[in-house]
Amino acid sequence: MRGIGKKIGSGRILLALGVALACAGCSITPVPPRPVQHIVLMWLERPESAPDRAQLIRAARSLQMMPGVVRVETGRNVPSPSSQADRDFDLGVVITFRDRAALQRYEKNPRHADAMQRYLKPLVRRYVVYNLGTR
Repeated sequence: MRGIGKKIGSGRILLALGVALACAGCSITPVPPRPVQHIVLMWLERPESAPDRAQLIRAARSLQMMPGVVRVETGRNVPSPSSQADRDFDLGVVITFRDRAALQRYEKNPRHADAMQRYLKPLVRRYVVYNLGTR
């Protein structure tokens, strides 16, 4: 009886080692974060003012330093031959965040609130924001 118990015990150990080695290559890969784009379209108080536009662009680009921000891009509306395209905004800003959590932290960040008060409110008469989850 003793020999049988030892065989069963060592068999269990070998089985456990085999399972462990087989699963070592089966590690679960974490799902990579999906970027989120924060798109802001602005209609300026004085659309013809190059200094106002430049100030808004500088303020937007300064947000690049915030944690979770991957890239900040700015630009003007490009006329489209399609009659369906809306062509009336003056300046667009696209901020790409590492993931949704980074966007949420950004929205609560005092630096974001400061930029809204110092630049957006005095220089922009209207704006719309879209958040686009990318794949």
